[in-house]
Order: sequence, then C-alpha cells, then structure tokens
Amino acid sequence: MTRRAVDLYGPEARIVSADSVLDPGLGGLLGRRHVEATVMVPAPIVRLAPSVDPAGPHTLGARAGIAALLDDADTAEDRIHAFQAAAPGPRPSGPPVSTEAEDFDALLERLRSQTDAPEERVPVLLDGPGDLVLVLGTSDTAFAVVQSMAARLPEAFSLTSAGELSEWPHLEDVRDATAARAEGVESGTAVLAALGLRAFDRLGPQLGRAAALRADQVWLAVDARHKAEETAEWVEAAKARLTVSALAVVGARETRTPETVNTLGIPLGWVDGSHAPRTVL
Repeated sequence: MTRRAVDLYGPEARIVSADSVLDPGLGGLLGRRHVEATVMVPAPIVRLAPSVDPAGPHTLGARAGIAALLDDADTAEDRIHAFQAAAPGPRPSGPPVSTEAEDFDALLERLRSQTDAPEERVPVLLDGPGDLVLVLGTSDTAFAVVQSMAARLPEAFSLTSAGELSEWPHLEDVRDATAARAEGVESGTAVLAALGLRAFDRLGPQLGRAAALRADQVWLAVDARHKAEETAEWVEAAKARLTVSALAVVGARETRTPETVNTLGIPLGWVDGSHAPRTVL
C-alpha cells in the first residue's frame, strides 16, 4: 500500500488515517482483510520512484513514521505469503489472510498513534543571561505583563522600558539594547523590556522602534476585555513588522468571551500573571 502511494504521489504524501477492512467474499467464503488508507497529497505532486527496500526489517530508521509502518505491514504480508508457499502439507482452502498475523494489530495500532496530531507546545520565556525579551502592548498592558513575569521569576530578569512613563532604565535604540544585554550577561539575568503603544495613529514609528531593538524574543500583551477588532488591528500591524513568538493575556477572568484572543493566531504563553497551561483559551 505504501509503495503504491509513494509511486503515485511521491514521498511527501501523508497518510492521515488507516483501517483494517474485511471483504466478506462469496457467502462468507474466501474472505480477505485489507488496509484502507486516506492519503493527503501536497501540491504540486511530484512522482518519484520508491526508495524503500521491501525486504528490510521492521525498523523505522530514516523513513517517515506512518509510511514506515505501512511498509512494515506490506513486508509482513510478503513474508507470510512466502512462508505459506514453502510450508509442507495441504494448502489453505482460501487465499492467505496476512492481516490475521499476530503482529498486524500491533502495527495498525502504532500506525493510528502516528496519525494523532501532536499538541502545540506552550511558548516559554527566554531567560538566559543577556537574552532580550520585548513585551509589546497597548497602554499600560505591556508594563503590567512584564511586572507579572518578573514577579514569577525575580532572580531571572532585569526590567527595562522601550516606551514612556516608566521608572525602569530606558532603551532608545540598538546601542541601549546592546548595553542592557551586556549588563544582563554580567548579572546572569535576562532583560525584560516593555513597550506600551500610546497612539494607534503612530503605530509605524513605535513598531519601528521595537524592531530596531533586535530582541531575541517578542511577546504581544493583549487585554481580553478589549474589542476584538481593535486588538486585531494593532496585532496584525505588529506581526507585519516583528517576529512574534507568543501572546500574553490579561483580563481573561473578567470577560465572558476570553476565547476571542485565539483568533489572533498567536500561541498563548502567559495568562493573568501565570504561565499558560495550553496555547489557546
């Protein structure tokens, strides 16, 4: 089955499901089991010759997990056919049913486990000495998030500001950011910098300042109580200028619809002062 899928669709084809199906035959006779698989084919389709040795042992090696498991099923069937052909004594009255072999169910179960989508990992703060983490948000939201992060790990971070109205050291440009990194290396701490957006009509210059700092990691701080369309406007502008790693949310417990932040398309890493248990609300 896998060899046919590879011949037809190339090695990038993905098996998304597989099931063992019993053909009843005629009146319950000459029944035979086979595997039906659903294949997802990326575009464009490139037809390639199969590169897997059908006589190889049951090892995953460098082959893709799902394709390898289906190949193992094919190989097991070939070996059972060869064994039955060489075995002394009367031949079975019907065609060999290789899916009844003891190891077939185990192979099928392993195949199904390979098709389960892995859970997305919750983003974590960079906390190495000298790492620069920028938290960008509206008004005072960014400063509140940075304070909650530092409160959770008080010995891991030093605080700075890339915006206004803060008593923390101020980062104006990349030279200030470099100096803050150097101090972080000396003190064994990462640098948390907050940039509070003050005016939507001046997003361009503010995002330009954020990009100029060349942070190692960028978080966007959003308030779940704000209108979803207003939040999406500045978030999309930030995503266009910066490489955004994660989302930090405040006010999730104070609104009936905190899940609206999921539409921003950024994995959740921090919520209401704590590490997020999952990537969505």
